[in-house]
Amino acid sequence: MQDASTTPPDLKSMVKKLSAGASYRRMLAASEQGRPICVASAAVPVEVLYAMDVYPVFPESLAAIAAGIRKADEFFEAARERGFSNSVCSYTRCGLGIAWTQKSAFGPIPEPDLFITDVSVCCLHVTWWAYLEEHFKKPTFYMDMPATDDPWDPEYVAYYEEQIRAMVGFIEEHTGCRLHMDRLKEAVSNSDLAGLYWKKILELRRHKPSPVSFRNLAGEILPLVTALGEKDCADFYWALYEAYKQQAAQGYSPAQGGERFRLIWNGIPIWHHLQVINYFEEKGANFVWEPYTALSWGNKTPTGRLDPEEPFRTLAQKYTNILTNMPLHRRFQYFDQAIRDYQVDGLVMFSNRSCRPQSIGQDEVVEMVREIHGLPVLIFEGDQADAEGFSLQEAKTRIDGFLEILQSSKRG
Repeated sequence: MQDASTTPPDLKSMVKKLSAGASYRRMLAASEQGRPICVASAAVPVEVLYAMDVYPVFPESLAAIAAGIRKADEFFEAARERGFSNSVCSYTRCGLGIAWTQKSAFGPIPEPDLFITDVSVCCLHVTWWAYLEEHFKKPTFYMDMPATDDPWDPEYVAYYEEQIRAMVGFIEEHTGCRLHMDRLKEAVSNSDLAGLYWKKILELRRHKPSPVSFRNLAGEILPLVTALGEKDCADFYWALYEAYKQQAAQGYSPAQGGERFRLIWNGIPIWHHLQVINYFEEKGANFVWEPYTALSWGNKTPTGRLDPEEPFRTLAQKYTNILTNMPLHRRFQYFDQAIRDYQVDGLVMFSNRSCRPQSIGQDEVVEMVREIHGLPVLIFEGDQADAEGFSLQEAKTRIDGFLEILQSSKRG
């Protein structure tokens, strides 16, 4: 943690350095410098890639960005031309479309040098990366992690630590890049600080009113994906935390007219219609907790910190703790605790047709919330990246009805 006497970096300058457009330019620069380009999936220990001077590209992130700025259609079309139906995950269709057209929402992308994926977030990664391997004919490494009720069981941690070491051997064999422990320790230290400040930002949401907008937070996740392990990433979250802390002290709330309702959002953001979140805020409703922001990112170790002196072990502890790789009853526990800690008034469950790992078990969670907490729940369907069939007006109508129920519930 930074010394309290030091001044945080300027937030605006950090945003410029880590924006989606800047991330694209950094990728081009890395390729021009001759750094290997690795297409990696979520939950690959990216700190190791940065420590080895391998530049990571994340197709899920590229798909979310393309959907967010409404430039995903041509990538979906490229997948459709190859026989992919809309029932296949939209990240996968869009990500493969990006690979096949070899361009992103911002322009052409360099040909990758290698591929690495992991099954713990989604088993579809195996099929997705197999298509990439077949198309590009480049070396591909598949990391394994069994489902577990106890992610920090020493046996599982040791197993995944060996997976990380094997990944290092794969990279060294196919790129000539060598791992230097001082670089890895530095990357882990930067990652630790970024995760620490991310956690502190999320804790500010316990304030009444919460100063943090879920709409903003959805975009502010990006550096945790694209730059984790770099000093700029740690500095960005430090500056962001200081800005939110100041807003909390001033009583700021993104909910217009004051924070009338405190809500949970379950699921990935609807990237193509983030205005849905804005609409909640226009009506005085504020999202204060989401599994996506609270449980998918940051230092997910027993201590809440990463240990740079034991980089392989601490990364193994972090990356074995994957929500979608655990039994459903663990999700119940997280919801139950969050409802109490964040003084929640209701839940919005996004039934995402693309993401079964995120959506599975929602009915059971709803039943628990209603039985134990008696809270109103709104469930609506859609897709995280594919806007086809989604109606913002219909969503607003349902939100209006839900807010009326919330108001009645509070009066009661």
